[in-house]
Amino acid sequence: MSDAVLRQYWHPVATSDELGQKPLGARVLDEPIVVFRVKDRVVAFKDLCVHRGTPLSLGRVEAGNLVCAYHGWAYAPDGACVRIPSLDPAQGIPRRARATPYRVQERYGIVWVCLDEPRTSLPQLPELEDTSYHTFWLAGGVWETSAGRMIENFSDFTHFPWVHPGINGTPDDPRVPDYTVEQRGDELRYAADLPLLAGGLAGDLGPVIARYQWRIILPFTCQLSRDMPEGRRMVVTIMVSPISARRIRRFLYSSRNFALDQPDEEFRKVGQIVADQDKVIVENQRPEELPTDLAEELHLKGPDAAGLAYRRMLADLGLHVA
Repeated sequence: MSDAVLRQYWHPVATSDELGQKPLGARVLDEPIVVFRVKDRVVAFKDLCVHRGTPLSLGRVEAGNLVCAYHGWAYAPDGACVRIPSLDPAQGIPRRARATPYRVQERYGIVWVCLDEPRTSLPQLPELEDTSYHTFWLAGGVWETSAGRMIENFSDFTHFPWVHPGINGTPDDPRVPDYTVEQRGDELRYAADLPLLAGGLAGDLGPVIARYQWRIILPFTCQLSRDMPEGRRMVVTIMVSPISARRIRRFLYSSRNFALDQPDEEFRKVGQIVADQDKVIVENQRPEELPTDLAEELHLKGPDAAGLAYRRMLADLGLHVA
């Protein structure tokens, strides 16, 4: 992906649980990344040894350094090469012998990487750290689509009666309620009252009308909250990693302030049904990348307000896809 602006944002590349004793290879914006732990610190490099082009993710962590599997070159956490076994110790290490380090943070159980000077901080996702909520890993996986298409699908509720009948809507009542989209800096917010039909998602309340609220955070993070009777609230958070222009990895958490002692499996089962239904649609949309040229696809005034606002914000960043 050639969009330099996206390199200035934080992108999720792995879960904290995936980082063990071995370095982990990943990819974001077509850039190969290696992430690894040094004590309580996470380090990220370009996944490339400058000597002979070997992926550093094939190597090992030893004495706080990342050691290349090919010739044993050892790189310190700042990227400097500190040992070349084939050289006499008295001989100096070339100054160009360095790995390319990237900015990295660990939060919400996710490892985030920024490839360039950050233009913003990590998304603020308060429910993931609020102890009054029970939060669990909902779903993940690699999808053959673009990050923009993924976020637009997650934040679109006009497809509920047709793709998720019996869960979020019914074809017998497909009308979309009026709603207003509000932009707050790098965020979009909007809400609508919609039926929640799936057994289990509202606990023991059965089918209810819930207040659905969306919060899209540029470029590829979104939260959907459902406010239900008796003060029950559920928040689903999706963080999308743009592996390439047409391939993404999803990171999803579900948080709820009710049924705290109940197992997560019933909630996860419904979430998987919804994901499987969406996957068939999203992976077959063309073009795979989300068009930011509003003349490229037909839009409806009213129902498509959120999608139009999101596309305009991406275009304003300079992400021009026709």
